[in-house]
Amino acid sequence: MKNFIFTIGICAFIFGIGTSACQSKGSKKATTIEDLAEKKWMLVELNGVDLAEKNPNLAANAFIMFHIEENRVNGNSGCNNFSGAYQLGPDSGLHFSGVASTRMMCLDMDIEDQVNQLFQVVDSYSIQDGCLSLLQGKTPLARFVEK
Repeated sequence: MKNFIFTIGICAFIFGIGTSACQSKGSKKATTIEDLAEKKWMLVELNGVDLAEKNPNLAANAFIMFHIEENRVNGNSGCNNFSGAYQLGPDSGLHFSGVASTRMMCLDMDIEDQVNQLFQVVDSYSIQDGCLSLLQGKTPLARFVEK
């Protein structure tokens, strides 16, 4: 039991560091696909909620990856896997299409549903200080750190 609690504490600490890096200011936006793609981005914040505090196990599993070839995206929303297509536009525009997810029963379907909703409303992204933010307008909906 002590090992489990220690592991949870370490996960929370690591993702807490990642989340604080996301809140830094002053870096420029990514301007090339290479800044975004072919990297594993670990989810640390969703709709303003620090996932390491809410559910450390989810925080350890949820990620997104963008692949240059065929503009494909895939990842895990904490329990279920997803995949689909993305298209980049001018001024860091980002749109998803055809995103499908497995639908295993998860302990926290609320988080799963929020992640799946992202693909319908995200219209841009930014990368600052090693943190990827998926945005609707100027509002950050999800934040990820590069693994």
